[in-house]
Amino acid sequence: MQQHSNLKAIALGALACVFFSSTYILNSFLSSKGGHWAWTAGLRSFYLVLLLLTFLAAKGQLKRLLWVMRQNIQVWLVWGGMAFGLSYYFLTFAAAFGPGWLVAGVFQFTIVAGILLSPFLYKDHRAKIPMKALLLSMLIMVGIACMQWSQKNGIYTQEQLWWCIGLVLLAAFTWPLANRKLLLHVEESGHQLNAIQRVAGTAIGSIPIQIILMLYGYAQVGLPGQEQLLAVLMISLSSGVVGCIMFFKAMHLARFHAGSLAAVEATQSVEILITVIGEALLLGIAWPNWLGSLGMVIIISGLVLYSIPARQKVLQVT
Repeated sequence: MQQHSNLKAIALGALACVFFSSTYILNSFLSSKGGHWAWTAGLRSFYLVLLLLTFLAAKGQLKRLLWVMRQNIQVWLVWGGMAFGLSYYFLTFAAAFGPGWLVAGVFQFTIVAGILLSPFLYKDHRAKIPMKALLLSMLIMVGIACMQWSQKNGIYTQEQLWWCIGLVLLAAFTWPLANRKLLLHVEESGHQLNAIQRVAGTAIGSIPIQIILMLYGYAQVGLPGQEQLLAVLMISLSSGVVGCIMFFKAMHLARFHAGSLAAVEATQSVEILITVIGEALLLGIAWPNWLGSLGMVIIISGLVLYSIPARQKVLQVT
């Protein structure tokens, strides 16, 4: 039963990351069209709140969520603000300094960051770093490095690329930290919330940061254009609603095993593959050369090692 649950979690995580990829592709598109990053970041979570609250209200599940949040609202404000506020601010701002493939690639460091954060988050068996899972994550990072190196001769300056990398690395730590802290809070409190309720609660917690970002965007460029409004709505539906709900469900299924949690987080490496394909088709970027293709193969190999039925032996704590 546990093995089936872990496989399901990995499959859900990989599918969620296909939808997550819309963030990088559309962020690059908006940046190339002059859409201000602050509006993109603020509107994304604002749309997400409206969509999810409407859905939960229709299902009769909103009252329960609001009651649970009131029990410890500061937790939701802090970690929700970090997950859907700061993390997305870093990713969106980074799109102004580098292409989507770079943002998607560097963000895969979240795979390793999530594992490294475990000793500081848990007090049970999950606190010990699963070394073999860490090694598999590092293998995936090697594949990502190959893809990044294959794209080094682009239109961006070295200074811009370093800004891009620095901002995304910040997001790579804040994202798993906030997600795991909220997941742990729900677990310890004993409250029963489904994946949609947890995503909605996280989005509600980010409202103060959303307001600040949109006010800053208005001060800089005024109101956003129709193209930006529609593109951000697409991001919210694809990445925020469908992607996040699937990913949160995957994390919930794997929550009792550190290696399985690492495996779910490793599925995020799918994002770079989808982002490269999307940018090649929509924005006309060059397809990766042989080194980039080798990187794709390495990434897929790492995911296969995570998901094979024998992965319990591969991911066992050492």
